[in-house]
Amino acid sequence: MPKNKKKNRPANAKSIQSGDDSSEFNADENASTISNASTNMSYQDLEGEEGKKAVDEFIEKIDNVQTQIDSCLDGLLEKGYKEREDSLKILKKLFAHKFIFDSIVNKRFTLSESLIKSLKKGKSNEQILAANVLSLTLVQMGSSAPDTSAIFADSRQILIELIDDEKVDAEVRAECVKCLAMAVFLLNESSTDTISILDKFAAIFSNSFAKGDGTLRVFTPKMYELHAAALSSWCFLLCTMPLHYVNKLSQKYVPNFLDLLRSTDSELRIVAGETISFLFELAQLDSHSNLACFEDENLLETLRALVSESSKFKSKKEKKQQRSSFRDILKTLEDGEFDTQTIKFGIESLLLDNWVKRKEYETFRDLLGTGMNAHLAENDYLRDLFDLGPPVQDNEQNRKAALSMFTSKQKAQINKEQFKSRTKSMLKKRENKDYAQIQHMDDED
Repeated sequence: MPKNKKKNRPANAKSIQSGDDSSEFNADENASTISNASTNMSYQDLEGEEGKKAVDEFIEKIDNVQTQIDSCLDGLLEKGYKEREDSLKILKKLFAHKFIFDSIVNKRFTLSESLIKSLKKGKSNEQILAANVLSLTLVQMGSSAPDTSAIFADSRQILIELIDDEKVDAEVRAECVKCLAMAVFLLNESSTDTISILDKFAAIFSNSFAKGDGTLRVFTPKMYELHAAALSSWCFLLCTMPLHYVNKLSQKYVPNFLDLLRSTDSELRIVAGETISFLFELAQLDSHSNLACFEDENLLETLRALVSESSKFKSKKEKKQQRSSFRDILKTLEDGEFDTQTIKFGIESLLLDNWVKRKEYETFRDLLGTGMNAHLAENDYLRDLFDLGPPVQDNEQNRKAALSMFTSKQKAQINKEQFKSRTKSMLKKRENKDYAQIQHMDDED
């Protein structure tokens, strides 16, 4: 696979190019149950370990991925919004949790045509799902697939129209912003094309800058979500831009990011802080950069205050997340250090040793969710992006590959036997524990 982003990149920021130039449904998917008549299956769209287990079970029950995709494509042609949304939800889970390039490559145009139709004519929730599935489709296809650029070319105009239309639901616009950024990043568009997208995103998040009198504008939670998505996507695309251009934007925007750090929205504050650290890291790589905007005492004091903030009107979870995030941010600006993180998946691991790599990883993780590890293990584009080399099969992957050859009844029987074995093991451990507790009580008597 071509390595589009690996030429002329700094050692500590490998993705940076150096050089000179029909009706709505409940938006809360956590409570939704998706079903498909062709497979007679359902799963709960939940978060955490329980949700991951439910999704894994749903994916394993699919005997034929190609048949499932065909069924979903038929569902996208239905007149009823419920059928279309159910199909989009299944495709979303399937594309996020399995790398199935071979199963969709021959269906790419039918799929993209249906997604564009949902973006143009669907209600808000259908549009959100369609934009998300479009992003996942592009990640499945990767940057080297010959028709990836054609899919983006067909969908680019409607994405931009939805982003620019202030009458469109802010959640729809936010999802379209993420989709547009992902497409531009994957295809490694020319700097000129990328700059126009960056300007578009900046025009959105700059609405959260303070007014002339220094006061902040107040927005709805959905609008803050849009502003945070625009800023995060803006930062993500800077991973592909020349250093001199990134540093030029730093001088322009970092002073205004102080306003975002004072925002009432927690997510926007954190994204702003991480963007400042990201820009500072890149500024250090350019000998011609001016670091004065990062050394501003007002900026540093604001960051210190966010690290130690103890406001009673904020939840413990929000304060904990804020303190943790800004502790890392302040450490970068004051000491020039980055806390290296190691992401383990299967028998492999991925080292995140700078803000650029962390930004790339977190953007793909936010899209793929709990399916990120599966894609790191198998998706050629992501393995190329993060220098992971050719795919490596571990014992678990071999087990799943072997299981894929069995029927649903055979899989169920295997799982049943494994469950019995685990149950016996747990019972034996509990008996030993109970016996030890009884002995301890007898000794006390």
